[in-house]
Amino acid sequence: MLSSLVLASLGVTAAWFGGPWLAAACGAAVVAMSYEWARMSEPNAIMPAFAFALAGSLGAVMFSSWQHLAYAFGWLVLCSCLSALRRRTLAGVIETAGGAIYIGLPAALFVWLRDRGPEGLETILALFAIIWASDVFAYFGGKIIGGPKIARGLSPNKTWSGIISGVLAGALTGFGCGYLFHAGEEFRMAWLLIGALIAFTGLMGDLFESFLKRRFGVKDASRLIPGHGGVLDRIDSLMAATLLVGAALAFGPRATSLLFGAGL
Repeated sequence: MLSSLVLASLGVTAAWFGGPWLAAACGAAVVAMSYEWARMSEPNAIMPAFAFALAGSLGAVMFSSWQHLAYAFGWLVLCSCLSALRRRTLAGVIETAGGAIYIGLPAALFVWLRDRGPEGLETILALFAIIWASDVFAYFGGKIIGGPKIARGLSPNKTWSGIISGVLAGALTGFGCGYLFHAGEEFRMAWLLIGALIAFTGLMGDLFESFLKRRFGVKDASRLIPGHGGVLDRIDSLMAATLLVGAALAFGPRATSLLFGAGL
C-alpha cells in the first residue's frame, strides 16, 4: 500500500505540472522498464538490449515532449530495428524490436497526451482514475467473489468476476469523470462507455504482461518496487490504456474538446 501511495503521488504530481516534470518522470520509468525488458528477454546480452531500448525510448519521450509524435515514433522504430539486427531468429527479432516499442511508445504517448491541448491534464487524470479504480476493484472482486479463472496458463489468480468488477468500476469512474469535467449531458453516457473500454483494455494489458512473463519464465519483471515487483508489473494496465487513448486522439484530435466540456 505504501509503495502504491508513493507511486500514485509522484505520478499525479508530475502529470499536474506537466512539461519537463512529466517528461522526466516518464524518462525515469523507461530507464527501469528498458532494464527489465532486457533482463527478461536477453539475459545473456543485457547491456546491448538495454542500451538500444533506452536510447529509443528516451528519444521518443523527448520528441513527444516537444509534441513531435511522428518523430518520436520514427526514432523508436529505428532504434528497435537496429537492436533487432543482433538477433538470429524471427522470434528473437520480434522480442527485441517489439519489446522496445512496447516500452517506449506508451511513455511517449503519455507525454504527448498531457500537452497536446488545453484538456491534456484532464485526459491524464481520467486515465489514472479509471485504471486505478479498475485495478482495485478487479483485485478485490476476484478475491471476494472468486469463480472461474480467465486464463490459468497465464495468470492463475485472475477470474472472470475480477474482470467484470474492474470493467464496471471503470465505467462508473468514467461516468464520474463526465460530471467532474462538466461534460454536456449528451456525453455522459459516452463517458460511461469510455470508462468501460479503457478499463477493459487496461485489464487485458495486465493479462498480456502476464503472458510475457510466462514466456520468459519469470515471476516479476524485477524487484524495484517493494510489494509490486517491477515497473512493468505496476503500470502494464496504464500502458495498454495509453496506447488506446493515444491512438484514438491521434486520429480524432477534436474528440476531447467535446468530452471534457469546461474541464476542471
